[in-house]
Amino acid sequence: MIRSILLVKGFIISALLFYSCHKKQITQTTKASVSNEKTGVNQAEIPEIKNAVVNAEVDMTNTGAMYTVDSIKIDNDVLSVFVNYSGGCKEHSFDLYSNGMYAKSLPPQLSLCLKHTNNGDACRKLIMKELKFNISNLKYAGKNTVILKLGDKRVTYATK
Repeated sequence: MIRSILLVKGFIISALLFYSCHKKQITQTTKASVSNEKTGVNQAEIPEIKNAVVNAEVDMTNTGAMYTVDSIKIDNDVLSVFVNYSGGCKEHSFDLYSNGMYAKSLPPQLSLCLKHTNNGDACRKLIMKELKFNISNLKYAGKNTVILKLGDKRVTYATK
């Protein structure tokens, strides 16, 4: 009889401890979800803004690992490039290059090269990502407008 009472007390104490720990975890998860719902943005999804690299020696034909550019857009001095690629197991990186050679046209045109490093990632998950690049160093002296070309995509970079 005493043994049964001790077992029941032990069970009740274990259940209370489990419940209190579980409730705390649920509360923390809920608070994190609410904070993301208020901002509407998950901090992990905010893309880093890298600088475009101008290098006369860059190989504009070497784009690295496979990817597809879905679209591009400019907001002030930031070029957003929307890409998709396969991966998901390792960290990938992208860098934007230009050789700095403007086409003599009105407005001037500048070709860009996006290089993708997949770090040997052989996974097949389809990743869609927005990349952001500061392109303020791509302005053409004396002109307010430059056409930027990235593969078959073109966008007008109008400066003030």
